[in-house]
Amino acid sequence: MKLIKLKIINFGQFSNFTFDLLNPDVNVFYGTNEAGKSTIVAFIKQILFGFHLASHNSPFFENYTPLAQVSPMGGYLLFENEKGQRYELERLYAHGKGSKLGTLTVKCDNQVVPENVFFDQIKNIDGDFYADSFIFNQDILTKVDQIKQKDLLERIYYLGAADSDKLITVRDDFAKNADSLFKKRGRKLPVNQLLLQIQEQQSKVSDSENEFSVYKELNSDLKKQEELQHHEEAKRLDLQRKYDNLEKVEKLVPSYEKLQDLQSQTKAIHFDSEQYQSAQNLAIQAETLRKKQQKITGKLTKYPQVKDEDISETKLLQKKPEILQWQAEYHSCLQKETQIQSEQQQLITLDPNLNKIAALTQEQVIKLQEDFHKLPLKETIINQDKSNKPKQFLLLGGTIFILGLILLFIARALGFLAVGVGVAFAVLGYYQQKQVQKSNEAQSEKSRKVKEQRYLFEQQYGIDPSNLDLNNLINEWRQYQVLSQNLKRNQLRKTEISDLLTPFAMQLGQELKQAIGTNFSDVLTALDQLAEKIDTDRKRKEEQNSLKNYLTENNEELHEVNVKLKMILARAQVSSLDEYREIQKQKLRQDNIKNQISALKSSLQSDLIQLQEYVQDKSSGHKKLQDLAAQISLLNENINLLQSKTAETKVKMENLASSTAVFEEKQKLANLRTRLRNLSAEYLANLFTAKWISRALDLASNERFPKMLITAKEYLRLLTNNRYNNIEIGKKITVTRFDGKKLAVEYLSRGTSEQLYFALKLAFVEQIKDQINLPILIDDSFVNFDDQRINEIEKLLQTIAQSNQVLIFTAQKSLVDKLQLQPLTFKKGTEHV
Repeated sequence: MKLIKLKIINFGQFSNFTFDLLNPDVNVFYGTNEAGKSTIVAFIKQILFGFHLASHNSPFFENYTPLAQVSPMGGYLLFENEKGQRYELERLYAHGKGSKLGTLTVKCDNQVVPENVFFDQIKNIDGDFYADSFIFNQDILTKVDQIKQKDLLERIYYLGAADSDKLITVRDDFAKNADSLFKKRGRKLPVNQLLLQIQEQQSKVSDSENEFSVYKELNSDLKKQEELQHHEEAKRLDLQRKYDNLEKVEKLVPSYEKLQDLQSQTKAIHFDSEQYQSAQNLAIQAETLRKKQQKITGKLTKYPQVKDEDISETKLLQKKPEILQWQAEYHSCLQKETQIQSEQQQLITLDPNLNKIAALTQEQVIKLQEDFHKLPLKETIINQDKSNKPKQFLLLGGTIFILGLILLFIARALGFLAVGVGVAFAVLGYYQQKQVQKSNEAQSEKSRKVKEQRYLFEQQYGIDPSNLDLNNLINEWRQYQVLSQNLKRNQLRKTEISDLLTPFAMQLGQELKQAIGTNFSDVLTALDQLAEKIDTDRKRKEEQNSLKNYLTENNEELHEVNVKLKMILARAQVSSLDEYREIQKQKLRQDNIKNQISALKSSLQSDLIQLQEYVQDKSSGHKKLQDLAAQISLLNENINLLQSKTAETKVKMENLASSTAVFEEKQKLANLRTRLRNLSAEYLANLFTAKWISRALDLASNERFPKMLITAKEYLRLLTNNRYNNIEIGKKITVTRFDGKKLAVEYLSRGTSEQLYFALKLAFVEQIKDQINLPILIDDSFVNFDDQRINEIEKLLQTIAQSNQVLIFTAQKSLVDKLQLQPLTFKKGTEHV
């Protein structure tokens, strides 16, 4: 992915600034300090990955808000990939609008596309990845000693395995778990501790085995004492059983005597419990039926007498649909009346003259037409001639006459001529004025007569004939008359409907015995009341009939129950249920006696023979108990003496290791060995799992890390002219000098440590070029390089530029000359050239 153009709209000190990168391999930006070289580096970084990330711990996330108060902040970058596709990334940010990362727009060949179309081609890396891998400046070069193997591995594995950071964490956890179990020189770790404990436990097992030989001799004596003790205890147990048995028989004598008494009370009772239960159920059923009978009878007495259905009421109720039809027709008449009146009012509103002739008859309207047609037209009223022409002739004649009088004193002949002309004009003007006056008087008389005729017409009919459209007015009058006739017919139908409703309301009122208004609302309400009354009477009649039927069924059932009850009492040979209950009580008492006898026999069954013998001779049995008690007491004394000797032997044995103690010590040793075996297996599992994950990640990333180390070593040898020829990366980085001495980074010179950093980062970029190919940005990173080292880095950059574009930002004129490239030069405060 090659950068071919960048345009800064507003960023830091730059506004409307454009660079065209003509060289696809290496481009050099030359400018003095503070000219903005680092700003351009930050611009490329932030257009790719976002603005305003000052919270990140990175030198490439400074806030480059424009120095001047301009908006928006940002610009765009133009890339071209190996397929010739061009991607334009424009990122803009306006204060207070959108995310502080800025709004990113991605175009592919001038077509807007989703962001991932571009970022998928660079494996969706973030800004930290790009800064750590593709950007070189003085701040980063000084941090070579902070490079960790884990950081490099994470970035490399990122390209070959999904969630590689999680796998690395898992690998480190397994390695940490292994280290927490065992170390060669450790003493406090679990496996090391178990090895020490096993040695100590083996010594304890040996001591316990020596004591065990003495323990066995005492154990032989103890067994003899215990055998004698067991013999005495067996004799005591036999005597104790005899004593307990005889004592038990003595205690059971009262129960045996009670058994004999109960057996003497037994007698036979003939009683059928099923028949008795049936009698009880029938008695309860009969009592329930009698209560129901009383309840039904009570309900029937409370019901009022209900007459049979009235035919006249039914006929009245059947006329409800007809009444509803009358009501609908009556409401229709009301609506029609309102509509006709509204139409009449609309006609009058459209032409107010209609209201003045609405009451006229057909003859009067014809007379109106004739009088209107006789009226002279309004155009016959002629205005008087108010022409100023006669006055003009008089004024002109007077003026010429006065001029002639003046000329008489100057030129007599001309003066007489002017006087004559002036007199002629004056006479002509006077004559014309008289003619106009006569004409005006004739016209005034004619106009007066016309106005008088039209005035009389207006006074008679109340209509101004000036703007009257008589034909239209007559048509409206005819429409109004038609509506009036329809209104009369509608009112007549309303009256007919009211006349039909009045007698029906009176008849309905007679049935309900109340006054009912002659309007549809009252009549329909009354019909509803009548329907409710009819329905109520019908329901009451149905309920009475249902109760009567229920009472009949109840009486029949009660009779059947009484018959069945009498039959059961007859079979039991009793006269009443109370007598039957008394027999049942006697039966229960006999059953109770039998149950007691059964329980006593059950408890005394095994002792009945002995009880019979003991009851026959109680004094002999009591003497046997006393003899057995004396023998048991003597045996107890002998057993106590034997127990005392046994206890002394046990005390001696307790101070020695028994077989159990030896077994326990051996068991402890076996447990320790088992724990050692389990922890060792856990240690080896964690150790091999960590190595297996590392190997799997190496394979997934195409062995990039080992290859990167080989390349980094070659680059370091090239840059240091074979002074350093090996790199080892672990928790810390060490390099091997030509004489075989290993040195940590902190002991290297500034220039050498920077060369090491260049070697590592360029080797990393070389390894990931097939996955991520972005411009390498080098910002004044050669200030500590001597001429020889610059020559070597130049060779190395030429090699890298074959796959990755390199942008060098420098203030060193000598470097520009040595690279022999046409630089893009810009100065502080000026446009680039």
